[in-house]
Amino acid sequence: MRLELKQVWANPGRPVLFSGEEDLKAVRWYEETLALEGPVEADGSAFYQEDRIYLFLHVRGRIHRSCSRCLADILEHFDKDEFLEVPIDEVPPGMQYLELRPYIENGVRLAIERKPLCRPDCKGICPHCGANLNREDHRPGCKAVEKEVDPRWAKLKELLASQ
Repeated sequence: MRLELKQVWANPGRPVLFSGEEDLKAVRWYEETLALEGPVEADGSAFYQEDRIYLFLHVRGRIHRSCSRCLADILEHFDKDEFLEVPIDEVPPGMQYLELRPYIENGVRLAIERKPLCRPDCKGICPHCGANLNREDHRPGCKAVEKEVDPRWAKLKELLASQ
């Protein structure tokens, strides 16, 4: 998506509206690459004042993620408004348009959940037996079922037992 700069320069202080879709296949998020489902819808407005272009950007779409507790595949919907300032010195002289793709990609990164869940009450995976607690109980012999004594209290347990 591109923003025509001649419209922005022609009317300082007046917003120029834009809308469209950006076909992002994937977005880098920390150490992983996340696949988007369909294009990202983006709309907003831009205006020029003094030495900056001000962008109001609204992004929405769907992205494939993994639940942070049980690792189930989920499709996360995102919808985010953003206000950005672009200094004029970041726009090369004579440039006819401003490429919005990097701003849309950043909007997607800001819109998605840091730790997505498949559902609010997700129980996750047991760290001892590996059972997905949303679908099954702890496996036989799981240490999580047994009440473990905190090793910091072991000496007190010994003292109480000796009396």
